Amino acid sequence: MKKLSEQKWNDFVEVSLLKKAATTWIKNANYFNIYTGEMMEGNIALFEDRIAYVGGKEPKVDESTIVIDAADYTLVPGYIEPHSHPFQIYNPLTWIDYSLSRGTTTMMHDSLLFFLNAPQEQMERFFQDLQDSPVKNFWWARLDSQTPSPELEARVPIQRTLQTLEHPQVIQAGELTAFKRMLDGEPLLRERMFLAYQSGKRIEAHNPGSSVETLNAMMAAGATCCHESITTEEVMRRLRLGLYATLRNSSIRPDLPELLQGLLKLERVPWDRLMMTTDGSPPFFYEQGTVDRLIHIALDCGVPVWEAYRMVTLNPAVYYGLDPDLGGIAPGRVADILFLEDLHHPTPVQVMANGKLVEKDRSAAQIDWSSYGILGVPAADWKAEADWFHVAAREDFPVGEMMNAVIIRQRDETLPVNDGAIDLTDKPDYLYVALLDRAGTWITRGIVKGFGNVEALASTYTVSQDLFVLGRNPEEMAAAANRVMEMGGGICLRENKESLFELPLPLLGGMSEKGMAELIDETSQFLRLLQERGYQHEDPIYSLFFFTAIHLPVIRFTQDGIYSTKQNKILVPSQRLR
Repeated sequence: MKKLSEQKWNDFVEVSLLKKAATTWIKNANYFNIYTGEMMEGNIALFEDRIAYVGGKEPKVDESTIVIDAADYTLVPGYIEPHSHPFQIYNPLTWIDYSLSRGTTTMMHDSLLFFLNAPQEQMERFFQDLQDSPVKNFWWARLDSQTPSPELEARVPIQRTLQTLEHPQVIQAGELTAFKRMLDGEPLLRERMFLAYQSGKRIEAHNPGSSVETLNAMMAAGATCCHESITTEEVMRRLRLGLYATLRNSSIRPDLPELLQGLLKLERVPWDRLMMTTDGSPPFFYEQGTVDRLIHIALDCGVPVWEAYRMVTLNPAVYYGLDPDLGGIAPGRVADILFLEDLHHPTPVQVMANGKLVEKDRSAAQIDWSSYGILGVPAADWKAEADWFHVAAREDFPVGEMMNAVIIRQRDETLPVNDGAIDLTDKPDYLYVALLDRAGTWITRGIVKGFGNVEALASTYTVSQDLFVLGRNPEEMAAAANRVMEMGGGICLRENKESLFELPLPLLGGMSEKGMAELIDETSQFLRLLQERGYQHEDPIYSLFFFTAIHLPVIRFTQDGIYSTKQNKILVPSQRLR
């Protein structure tokens, strides 16, 4: 955090001594002391963006002092989101703006999409320019690309990893989804992990279902926290080894109630080593809130009020070494203060960030994304054709069966054949799928069971940044693919020769410039349309995103073909289109 100049520091001290007029006086304050768990009454005096005095005496004021009467409110520190993915259909500006309105004043963001697409200088300038936001924005340095694409891996040479780790707004490395490859000794991942370890910054692990032995190795390599616990025992496994554990409630892993209820049954819970996150869910999931919703859930589960609020304020501040500046209402801290009805209603009535009240109808700033290297999907010089989506017949085809929104198991089947191609006419729960690069040079074809019954759905919102198409009608699949490319990236659902749903994603094919309220409505509509067509899982947007992510089991779609993570081999190779 930026330190005060000597003159500002002296003025700050004088305000704390009640000798110099405060710039803002919050009087009749009923505030929650996050350090002791007490409700306290008194006055809060600010000098610009910092809290100078908290106590029973009235501060010195003059004609320029802003006076706020807080008698009707309960005051708590601004919330901290320790694990944000700011590019899940929304973009960082709209995500930050919406989160701020719900009380989140500090965020730790994944940089993956920018790391893979923006030149280093432009990415760093984006980090710098975001410091003008009322929200404190920090970033991760990514260590892997979540996909085996050599093209993407080539965009993140070791020098970029090192340079990113050295940036002052980069607060940690992670999340390391390719931890198995790193532990198995893959040289590039080992070198990146060592640089992260050597930097002295926090390292976010990604270890779902990992054994004590694997977690030991990860911690020896430098990991300090993991957000992938899906049972109470997995939470305690991490805590016993000295890791911090971030409890997650996301669209694909709404685990928080179960985890908290399990912890509350234990004789002793080390609450000070726990944090909470929404883990970058799509817009529809945030209709009821962001971090404020996590507190609601914790309180409903019976978590003590003090601990519920600490998990999203003081605990992450301590974990990231920011507690001298953030996480509480106390002298020296940045004045991030939320005005609540009471502690059982964590959604704020009014938000103060950096000592200033935030406008309630604040809208996200408009920027020139291209100046940061954030561009649209280039216009295609090709047109998809129906026969691109015919899948050649073979015995024991490795069908991908969806067990939930993102886990796809292998199901070897001999499927009906017509004229040398697989015929799904009498298989209503099966879809043709295809992954093709945006340049139209190669295609990976396959079959998926358990997504639903759609004629055609195409999306550029994928981990690998390719075009993913699925459906039962190859002609409509070609039309959906072509429409998405015409839009410059996005999602298109087609049926009966017309579009039922279109969502343009003009920023890298994965982000919209629309406001969060509009995106919540549109993605909720998308979810309803797919549910009406048999989609039975939690989140179709993440399903589309993760079809190409090789850190998840078992069947994945890559530029080399259908890949088995269990066997570590290509089951059906991709083919050249031109």
